[in-house]
Amino acid sequence: MFVKLTKSGPRSYVQLVEAYRDESGRPKQRTVATLGRLDQMGDSMRSMHDGLSRLLGLDVGQTTC
Repeated sequence: MFVKLTKSGPRSYVQLVEAYRDESGRPKQRTVATLGRLDQMGDSMRSMHDGLSRLLGLDVGQTTC
């Protein structure tokens, strides 16, 4: 899974996306969750990044968004 920015009109949205292959073996993407509008996320994006980094065992101080 990965985080993807998508645009709809003038707005950008943050989505959690899963990559998979269909029955024919072609790569596809499926939106698991829309996390919100990018312009309204503010500090919550940094908090989410830090939380995921800790969960994955990464050094939060050395990672960047």
